[in-house]
Amino acid sequence: LAPHSPPAPPPRPFLAPSERTPDHTAAQLYGERWMFHGPAFQGVTDLTAIGEHHIRGVITTPPAPGALLDNVGQILGYWIMATRTERTVVFPVQMQQMRFYGPHPSPGTEVECLVRITSLTDTALEADVHLTVGGRTWAQLTGWQDRRFDNDPKTRPVERFPERNTLSEARPGGWSLLHERWPDLASRDLIMRNSLSSAERSQYAEHAPRGRRQWLLGRIAVKDAVRQWLWDHREGPVFPAEIRVHNDASGRPYVTGLHGRTLPPLDVSLAHRAESAVAIVRPRTPGPGPGIDLEEVAERAPATFATALDAAELRLLHDRCAAAGESEALWFTRFWAAKEAVAKAEGTGFGGRPRDFTVREVTDGDRLLVSGRLKRAYTVHHERTANPPGLPARDYVVAWTAGPVQEDREEETYDR
Repeated sequence: LAPHSPPAPPPRPFLAPSERTPDHTAAQLYGERWMFHGPAFQGVTDLTAIGEHHIRGVITTPPAPGALLDNVGQILGYWIMATRTERTVVFPVQMQQMRFYGPHPSPGTEVECLVRITSLTDTALEADVHLTVGGRTWAQLTGWQDRRFDNDPKTRPVERFPERNTLSEARPGGWSLLHERWPDLASRDLIMRNSLSSAERSQYAEHAPRGRRQWLLGRIAVKDAVRQWLWDHREGPVFPAEIRVHNDASGRPYVTGLHGRTLPPLDVSLAHRAESAVAIVRPRTPGPGPGIDLEEVAERAPATFATALDAAELRLLHDRCAAAGESEALWFTRFWAAKEAVAKAEGTGFGGRPRDFTVREVTDGDRLLVSGRLKRAYTVHHERTANPPGLPARDYVVAWTAGPVQEDREEETYDR
C-alpha cells in the first residue's frame, strides 16, 4: 500500500442478470479435488453464487504468503470447470492492474470475492475481481488473465486423483494402451510435470523437441502398467512420480520406486508410435521376460518384405491373407510386431537382423508362434487398435508376449 493511496471506493453494486447456487460446496472443492492445493492454500470457505459471466465466493485468509490471491484464482478456476466441458484447465499468466486500499487481511479474516468474466476465448480467460472486507473495498484486480489448456474428459480423473487413476487403458492380456490427449505443447508440459519425477523431467528436457513426445508417452505407459499391476495385487494409491523408469546399458527399460516406494522385482517392456504407446509388466523371472511392440499398419515396399521375412514366412503370410481375406500390409505388420516383441523379450533388439526371429505358425487366429535367438518358441498375441477421434487417423497392431512358451503356459494356467 503506497503512503498516499486514494481512499477505497465503496463497493460497486453488481446486479447479476441471473445466478444460481453452485453445484459444489467449498469443502467439495478440495475434498473432491476440483483443486489440487494443499491445506496451506485451501482458503475458499464458501461458493456463494455462479452465473454465466460471474461467480461469488468467500475466502478466509490463509496464513501462507500469497495464498489469498491464489484463492481468487481457484474461484475463477472453478467457474470455468463448472460452466464449460472443454479446455477447463487454467493457470494465471498476467495481470493488467492491481489496486490495494489497505493492509493485507490478517489470517482468518473473511474476504468477499466477486469475479466478473470479461473475455473468454479458446486460449485465454480474462476477468476483473473485487475483494471486500467488512463491507469495504480492499482490492480491485483488473485484467486478470488465465491461460487455457487442452484437456479431455478422460484425463479429468487423473487430474483430480492421479494416485488412483491412469491415462492409459488397461487391456485384456495385461498390457496398457495410451493415446495422447494433450496435443498442444503447453498441455503436454502439464501432463509431463504430473507424470515424471524431478530426475525424469531433466531427462525429458535433454531430448530434442521432436523426440520428447514419444519418450513421454512411453514413460507414462510404463508407469501406468506398473501401477495397474500393483493395484491388481491389492496395493493402495500410487502416484506416477513414485515410479522411475530407467534404461540399462542395452537400452532395456526397468523400474524402481521413489519417495519411499519399494517395488517388487518386475520386468517391463514398452513401445511407442506416433500418438500412441503401449507397455506390459510381469514379475521378474530368470532369462527372457515380457515383450511388446506397437506398429502402424502401412503399405511396405516389396524389398522390405524380402529383408524381413524368409521364404517360409512369406508363404505363411500369403496363406493367412487368403484364408482371412485381409491385406498383406496388415499381416506383415503383425509379423514384424511379433518379431519385435520377441526381440524385446530377449533384451537384444533386432540389431539389424530381423530374420534372426522367425514366425513359424499362426494359431487360434490371434496367436503367432515365433522363435528367437535365445529360445525356440514364444507365443505372441496380437490386437488391432486405432487412434480415437480427434487424433490423426491411424491403425496399429499391438503384439505382446509374456515370455517363452513354457513360462507363458504356466502363467495362463495360474490365471485360470
